[in-house]
Amino acid sequence: MPSSFATDSQRGFTLIEMLVAMGLFAVVSVGFYTVMFSVSSGSDRTTSVSGVSQEARLGFNRLVRDTREGQALRSAQSSSYSVDIDFNGNGSIQPTPADPSGDYERVRFQFNPSSNRRGTVTLNGEVLMRGVDCLRDGSGNCRQPVFTYSSGRLEYDSNKNGSVSAGEIDQAPGVGNNNGALDGDELGFISEVTIAMQVTEDEATSEFFTQVQLRNQR
Repeated sequence: MPSSFATDSQRGFTLIEMLVAMGLFAVVSVGFYTVMFSVSSGSDRTTSVSGVSQEARLGFNRLVRDTREGQALRSAQSSSYSVDIDFNGNGSIQPTPADPSGDYERVRFQFNPSSNRRGTVTLNGEVLMRGVDCLRDGSGNCRQPVFTYSSGRLEYDSNKNGSVSAGEIDQAPGVGNNNGALDGDELGFISEVTIAMQVTEDEATSEFFTQVQLRNQR
C-alpha cells in the first residue's frame, strides 16, 4: 500500500524556506547591480578625463608645431603672440585667406585667464585648450608668464648669464627702443618662445613646459 507521506528526497520547499531564498536572492541581486553600475560610472569618468587630457596634449602639440614653423613674430606679449607661417610653401604670407575655409598664415595664440584658474588658449579666436593657467608656486603666485621670449644673439647678453631675454633686446643700443615692450625691429631678434602652463581637469593638474625655436632662427 503506497505511503501517504513523502520521503525527504521527495519533499518540496516550505513557504518559509521560499521566502528566505527569495530574500537572499534579492540581497545578492542588489549588490551585484550596485557594483556593476559603480564600475560603469567609473569607466565613463575615466574615459572623460582621458579625453580631456588628449585634447590638452593635441592643443599643446598644435601650439608648439605652429610656433616651430613660424618665419617671424609679428607681436609678442606675456599672454599672446602672433607668428607668420607659410603653410602652402609659396614664399609669401597670406594674413587672411581668399577662401574663408582655408588656413590663416598669420596666426595668433592668446591665453585668456580666468578667476577660477581655468582659462583657455585660443588660436585665432577658436578654443585650442581649456582649463589653462600659469605655473604657480607654493604661495599661489605665477612663477612666470605663460609666454616668454628670448634670443640666441649672445652679443646682447648684458648680464652675462648665458641667455638673452626680451628685456635685454629692448635695451640693447642700436637694436631696442627701451620702451619696456617687445615690438618693432626687436621682434626680428627673437629666436625662441618659451611656453609654460598648467592644465586642470577636475582635481588632476598637468604641467606643460617647452622652449620652441622659430624656423627662421635655426
